[in-house]
Amino acid sequence: MRPTKRARACGFLLLAACLPGCAQLLGGNAELPQRRWFKVNVEPMRNVLENSERPYPFQVQIKGFDVSRAYNRNELIVRRDQYELLRDNLHHWMERPGDMFTDVIKQYLHQADLFTYIGGDRDFYEHRPQYVLSGTVKAIERFDSGDVWAAHLAMSMELVRQDDGKVIWQDDFDAERTVFFPEMKHTVAAFSAILAEQMKKYIRQIDFVFLNNQRVSTDRDESPAIPTAGTAALQDTTLRIDTDASDYELIPGKLAP
Repeated sequence: MRPTKRARACGFLLLAACLPGCAQLLGGNAELPQRRWFKVNVEPMRNVLENSERPYPFQVQIKGFDVSRAYNRNELIVRRDQYELLRDNLHHWMERPGDMFTDVIKQYLHQADLFTYIGGDRDFYEHRPQYVLSGTVKAIERFDSGDVWAAHLAMSMELVRQDDGKVIWQDDFDAERTVFFPEMKHTVAAFSAILAEQMKKYIRQIDFVFLNNQRVSTDRDESPAIPTAGTAALQDTTLRIDTDASDYELIPGKLAP
């Protein structure tokens, strides 16, 4: 049977009477939570390294960064404890972490003016670069115990010479930074700050590798073919150089939108 006009009218009145009560149960002007989007920021960095001979005359490919499977997804990952990882369905990356970190690292190297040409995978379809920089994001997660929050970022990188496949530089880090506010933007800002500090250190290390190699090549051209002990020692230190990165200065800026 079809409802009469009077029955339909009564139904509308009953629904209208119930809505204010439902709103009160939900806390007044209840609003559904909105999905939010984030990205790691590239911090401005001032180069004050003396005696550098940048840009070095090489073509360098920034290979697409690998990301551990648990973290290479659009949702930000939250860790409750050593056993439990959660996907945060309300907080998303603007792009997959693999693409995001590839782009961010490329921007840092452009900013440092390290090489005459820096490109991505698509820039080297028709010719081969002289060096390839690759890396892996091992972890990018927010620790959340309910009242304590922290950003955890772990990565490794290496620079390989294409002529002989030699790794001329490599390093890795596993860093954690406490966050004092629960909003996700503060955790993303901490990710950005961690990466900025590491890139400050890494750019200086890579600069020293190429500066030393360039000086060794110059010495070879100007000296007899028999290498000296000092030259051999210098070559042995170019794989990994630990420095304090004091020759770079981070410029304060906006960490995250």
